[in-house]
Amino acid sequence: MTSFNGPWSQDLDALKEAVKSTPEHYKSSISSASKETLEKVCDPDALHVWETDSDIDNLLQLTSVIAKLCNLGTRKDRGANANDGSMVIVAEEKAGRNNFGRICQLVEHLTCADGKKHLEGTVAAFGTIIVVKGWNNSLRSEKGSRAVDSTVKRLNIAIERAFKMGNFSSTSKKIVWHHGPIIHSLLYWVNNTISSLRSSLSAITVADSMDLSSSIKPSRSGRSNTLPDLACLENYASKLSIPVVFLDCASQLLFYSSLATYMYYYAYYINTFLHPLLLRPHLHAAQDALVTFCFRIAGASRSRYGDDVVAQVKRHLDPSTARAWARTCIDRRSYSKTDCRAAGRDSEIHRAVGLGDGPFLLFNHNHAHLPAFARLAVGPAAKGSIASHIAAPVSISFSKSRMRPACPAAFHVLIPAPGQDEEKVTNHVQGLMMAVLERVRQEKGNPVLGREVRDMWSNVRKACTAALSESKGKMPKEVERKVGFVREKMDKGTWACVVGATSSQTQAGQGGKSEAANANAEAVRMYGARGNQFGNPAQQQMGMGMMQQGMMAPQNSPQMPYPQAVGFAGQQGMYSPPQQQYGPGFGAPNIQPGSGRVNQSFVQAQGHVGHGGEYTQGMAGSRR
Repeated sequence: MTSFNGPWSQDLDALKEAVKSTPEHYKSSISSASKETLEKVCDPDALHVWETDSDIDNLLQLTSVIAKLCNLGTRKDRGANANDGSMVIVAEEKAGRNNFGRICQLVEHLTCADGKKHLEGTVAAFGTIIVVKGWNNSLRSEKGSRAVDSTVKRLNIAIERAFKMGNFSSTSKKIVWHHGPIIHSLLYWVNNTISSLRSSLSAITVADSMDLSSSIKPSRSGRSNTLPDLACLENYASKLSIPVVFLDCASQLLFYSSLATYMYYYAYYINTFLHPLLLRPHLHAAQDALVTFCFRIAGASRSRYGDDVVAQVKRHLDPSTARAWARTCIDRRSYSKTDCRAAGRDSEIHRAVGLGDGPFLLFNHNHAHLPAFARLAVGPAAKGSIASHIAAPVSISFSKSRMRPACPAAFHVLIPAPGQDEEKVTNHVQGLMMAVLERVRQEKGNPVLGREVRDMWSNVRKACTAALSESKGKMPKEVERKVGFVREKMDKGTWACVVGATSSQTQAGQGGKSEAANANAEAVRMYGARGNQFGNPAQQQMGMGMMQQGMMAPQNSPQMPYPQAVGFAGQQGMYSPPQQQYGPGFGAPNIQPGSGRVNQSFVQAQGHVGHGGEYTQGMAGSRR
């Protein structure tokens, strides 16, 4: 492999151009390094460890892996099976959210296996899938508190147990570690784990730690990573001779923040993917946000704020159905003059339109993308993504916010291969998620919603309609026109169709068999014991306009020739989201887009890495 250093780049487009224009005698080095790295991060024979939280996009990404490892939909016996693939899920500790419990519930829902608790309830084994309570990433790890050391020990035990249950031979024990945006906990584990596990590390991916949408800078989630942290990560990777791949939505052309963009009848089939108890907080939060939005519009229209608006909300909400979820909408602090007037902004209306169509609010709803979906291109279920991506080897100067192609390199950035574009990437993810849906649907069937859910939505819709009706004629005409789409979605969107039907009324979809419909057959082949991928490479160019044969669509869906999340200004590319969802001039908002002690096997980088960029020095960026 020939060594070289390319020109420095200040943004992703410049990096792509630098890779593309690399002299011919160096291109083989990039291709070789990329191929070797992608084969490692997608290795189906390795044990994959996923550090994650339990937001909806993370749960769906985990579902895509579990469906592959457990052969959902094609297996003979439900529950834990000896031939299931192994994985370890590290649930991030986070105040106010039981990530460990939620992920355990997901695994139990999908596998139908009884979880067995170990180590005082901090580890749950569902056959070959093991869930472990992880770190609280808001607290620095390098001081070696008792809680941090306990996490390292139970992780070591869980990984060794997974190796044993997965029948890994002594020569095939390889670990691919998929980490979240904050890396100090990973560094602590590498530094303090047992030598046999450290030497088993084959590759590392880090998701959502960088924002490459317009420049090279830390993401919102990765701002607590310090320059010494990043230098230490590179040092460890070099010492262990393993690649570190940075995963970023912008670099993979995953620009959309709505799950409905990537998922067939999202508001309907999310109830098949996830257990109702997992969805409940998201449904409640979405209803709360919708009511708050509508009454902010009403408050701004009538120049009434604070307690006056709260009194109006309470007049329209039925306490018997709203008591479980009404929080923000009955808080006087939600209706300041500033907040009420801000409700007329394009971004606020756009979000309300999405919630009206599919009322499931993500915990991290302020993200301009879906961070976990950047992980769909790696892991044991992503072998087929190798042909459509390049793991570009790069040298990164975090202090100066720049990077360049380089070989050899410890760091890599995942970018689309030549010939890929936004539409193809979007269609590929749509096809993949449809294939995963079909595997889960084979076992779980179509969702059936209870009376409680229907009654809640009826009350939400009634209250929101009253608020918007009272505001009619009192808003600027353009704002009123745009706000009208919120009401339209609440009346005729996917969720309105879903809650307006019973399971006996739901009819199977009709129509021709598009490429998306082929996911039904492709999934069976691709998920087989020897399958290498979820989706069919041909799906990268597919349209998803026609309904999948044999799949149920919400009541009244014959009037919806394509999933409703794509907007209401017409179809573009059968499924891909339109650029203007509200008509001319009112499109979707622009996408904006520490190491501790080191053991004898590692030498800490000396001195400071430098100033500049947006990365903090030392401990300045940590949260306690």
